[in-house]
Amino acid sequence: MSLYNKNDLVLEELILFTTSNSSFTINQVNLALLKQDDKIIECCLKFPINYELYQQIEQQNLFNLKPEVKSPITGGKFLPEIEINLEITLKPDILPQLLETTNNPEEIANYLVNLSQQQSENKDIHPLLQTENWLCLSVKQTQNNKEIGYNTFWYYVNPSVINNPDTTSEQVSEGIVNFVKEWTQVNLATATQNFTNDILTDIGNIFQDFSNEIFLEPGKQDTIQNNPETLFDSIINFFDQDDWSYVKIEDNTALSLAFEGDTGRWNCYAKAREEQKQFVFYSICPVQIPENKRLTISEFITRANYGMINGNFELDFNDGEIRYKTSIDVDGDKLSFALIKNLVYANVIMMDEYLPGIINVIESDISPELAINQIEQNQEINQPSDEIEQLPLIIAVDEQKEDLKTQERNPYILTILTPEEIAQFHHALQVMPPYQHKQANAILEKLKKELISRLGELGETIFIQANIFFKEITISAKNIKLVQRYSGIAGRIQSLLEKLQNLSQKDDELPINAPELKAISDLQTLFNSVEQRLQELPTDTLIGNKEVELLVEIEDLRANLVRREKLL
Repeated sequence: MSLYNKNDLVLEELILFTTSNSSFTINQVNLALLKQDDKIIECCLKFPINYELYQQIEQQNLFNLKPEVKSPITGGKFLPEIEINLEITLKPDILPQLLETTNNPEEIANYLVNLSQQQSENKDIHPLLQTENWLCLSVKQTQNNKEIGYNTFWYYVNPSVINNPDTTSEQVSEGIVNFVKEWTQVNLATATQNFTNDILTDIGNIFQDFSNEIFLEPGKQDTIQNNPETLFDSIINFFDQDDWSYVKIEDNTALSLAFEGDTGRWNCYAKAREEQKQFVFYSICPVQIPENKRLTISEFITRANYGMINGNFELDFNDGEIRYKTSIDVDGDKLSFALIKNLVYANVIMMDEYLPGIINVIESDISPELAINQIEQNQEINQPSDEIEQLPLIIAVDEQKEDLKTQERNPYILTILTPEEIAQFHHALQVMPPYQHKQANAILEKLKKELISRLGELGETIFIQANIFFKEITISAKNIKLVQRYSGIAGRIQSLLEKLQNLSQKDDELPINAPELKAISDLQTLFNSVEQRLQELPTDTLIGNKEVELLVEIEDLRANLVRREKLL
C-alpha cells in the first residue's frame, strides 16, 4: 500500500458540510488518499476547527463521533483559544460516489469543492457532504509543541481497511484489542459488556458479518464441541462454563477477556499454543508505566517475583506495559478444567494483590521495598519518633514462655488474630530484627493495646501467645500471604456463626433438622478445616502446585461465604 502525503494536497476553498439540522464550512483541508495496486481504497480529510465548532460536533455526534467510540484524551485538556485538528475518513460504501469519474487526487479535490459550491447555491445535498457519511479518526490539538487529544475506534479498526480482501482477521482483531486496551486504562469503572455491545451496534452496518465472527456470546460457539479436540476448544469450554465474556482474537487461537477484582479492572488474554501444547494466561496491568518510573517499577516486580512458584510479573521497557503470566505445558496430557481454573485464578489474584503497590510506586515517592512490604504484610509502618521509649517486648519472649508453662497454649492462635495483626506480628518479630528493635517494639506495643481493646482481658494472653508464636516459627513471605487470607476467612466464618447462633437462640427449641442448626453445623465444619490449614501453613513447604491449589480453595471458600452472607 502507498499513502499520499497529507500535506501535499491542501484545499484552500471552503467545503460546506451538512448535518441533520444545520451546516458549517471549513477550509485549509488536507486531503489524503490510501491506494492499493493503483486503486484508491480510502479518502481522508484533515482540517482545523475552532473550539466552539468542536463542541458542536461532539455534542451532536457529528462524523459519527459518539462517546462509546472515543478513546480517553491523553496529554492534558483542550484549550478554547487554540484550533483543534480533526481527521475524518469516508465510509467505504460512499467511496464509489467519489470515484465515479476519476482516481486523480487533484480532480477529486476539485469535485468536493464544486459540490460544496453547488450546495451553497441550494442545490441537492450530496451524500459526500453529509457528516453522517464520514467517520472521525482522531481529534488533536498542539499545545507548546505537545500533542493533546485522542483517537477513535475507527482509527484502530478502519472500515476501509476491513473491506480490503487482503486484510486478515488477525489485523482487525489486533485493532479492536488495542482500542479496548486504551479505553479501559482510564475507564476501568465503566468498562462492561454493555460497552462492547454499544460498539457492535455502531459499527454493525459497516462490517456486520465480520463483527459476528469476532464477538461471540459465551455458549453460542457452533465450532466448539462437547468433547474438545484442541487446547483452544478446552479454553473456550472453560470460560463458557465459568461464565466469562470474551472476544476471539489471533485467528481463533486466543481470547481477550476482562476481569474486575477488589482493586481494579483490567484486560486478560488466554492463548493456546497448539504446536507446543502450552496454555498461557496474561493479566495486563491497567496502568501504563511512565518512562521515568520504569527502573523503579522493575525493582518492584523483581521483589514481587521472588518466591513466586506459579507465574511472574513482566515489564516491557519499550512501552511500560506490565503483565502477570501463568502458563502450563500439557504435552502428553490434556488441558483439564481444573488446570485452567488453577492458572486463571492464581493469575488474577496476583494482579489484584499487587496492583495497588504498582499505582503507589508510580504516584508517590515510596520505595519499591516499602510498597512490597505494605502488600505482603498488609500494613503501613509509621516510623516512631525518637521520643518513643524502647520497650523490652522482643527480649521478653523467654520470660513469657515461663509464665505460660502452666497454661494451655492455644494451637490455633492464627484463627483469633486478624490478617492485619498477623502481618504486623510477622513484620515486627521476623522481618525487622535484629537491626530495627526500636521500630519493632513500637509496633508490638501498639498491637498489645489494640488486642486488649478488641478482646478485653483475653487480649493480653493472646498477645503473649502470638509474640511467642511468631518469635519461634519462621514463616516465608508467600506462606504469610496465604495465612492472612485463611485468617480473614476464619474471621468471617466466626462472624456468621455468631449471627446464626443469635438467631437460633430466639427460638427456645428448634427442630433437629432446622435450617439454622444445619447451617451452624456446616460452618463449624468449615471453620475446622480452615483451622487445620492455619495450623499447617506456617511450616508448609508448598511443594508442586500446592500454592495454586490453596489459592483456588480460598476463592471457593470466599464464594461459599458470600452466598451464606446473602442468605442471612
